Amino acid sequence: MGIRAKKICLLVLAVCLALMLCGCRTRTNGIQGTILPDSADSQADAARQGEAISEDAASRDTGAHGDQTRENPQASRKEYDENAPAEIMPGTDHLLHEPGEGKGASAASEDALTRADRLNDQAEETATQTVAAEEAEQMGVSEDAEAADSAMTYFTVLLQDRMGSLFECQRLDAYWETAQDHVTIHKSSPEHALILNAGCYDVSARLLPENLRVDDGWVARKNPGVLIKIVDGGALASERTARAMIESLRSREGWAAIDGVKNRRVLLLSQDLLTAPYLQTAAMVMIAKTANPDLFADVDLDQMLRMLMEEATGTLPTGMYYYKEEI
Repeated sequence: MGIRAKKICLLVLAVCLALMLCGCRTRTNGIQGTILPDSADSQADAARQGEAISEDAASRDTGAHGDQTRENPQASRKEYDENAPAEIMPGTDHLLHEPGEGKGASAASEDALTRADRLNDQAEETATQTVAAEEAEQMGVSEDAEAADSAMTYFTVLLQDRMGSLFECQRLDAYWETAQDHVTIHKSSPEHALILNAGCYDVSARLLPENLRVDDGWVARKNPGVLIKIVDGGALASERTARAMIESLRSREGWAAIDGVKNRRVLLLSQDLLTAPYLQTAAMVMIAKTANPDLFADVDLDQMLRMLMEEATGTLPTGMYYYKEEI
């Protein structure tokens, strides 16, 4: 075959190959793994499929429930608001805890039901307690009221009335140390009740009975606003020995930074004040005045103690029953 004939054959083969490639030409639509034929109908199908994919992606971006985003005012569910004063936690109850339970710290629902009241969201007003006029006249709180029927009643009601005027956030934390150094009290003890009745919180309220021995670091971390130390009669033999004991407490490691130490709210109480109800009442008023000196500025602790003891025993106190720093 001549050279010209060969060239013609090669040209024919090239044209046939080109025609075959044109008939099988394909393209992709940009979605991985999808191949579509190049035709007008196919392009329309691809456009519709792309719109569907875009809608699906949009629904994923706005969440599973597109009609419940925070921009939708018609949403049927409660929505998150970054300006809300508090977060609503699904499935929780509004619990009002007893005093001394850690300022409303959370509790397991099975425990909370046994020692907490449930608040009614539908309530319109706060309930108030009232007493008959003839009964109120005997309390000795009002300026125009008759004298209380006893010193015990007078100081008990006075304490309840004044501490009841405080908001919860105004009540101070108190650390109670027994006559044994670095040993505190359990929440089932009478001393714990004295702290609560004096209008304070007990920092040891969550300790187990076997864990009542604490160290200086634990007390410093609790940062109580009031420190109460029980002492025997010998420690209060004179003002000099009492001051020495106060200085010993203040010099404990880390205690200089405690609020109660910085604000001079350290109180020494004789063990004798725990032995009778009228003396316990005196101790509660002493704690309350140490924590809130302005609120009890008109209460003379020495006079109060004389009134309570004379009424109960017919005798006057001898010696020192308490000592606190002057602010």
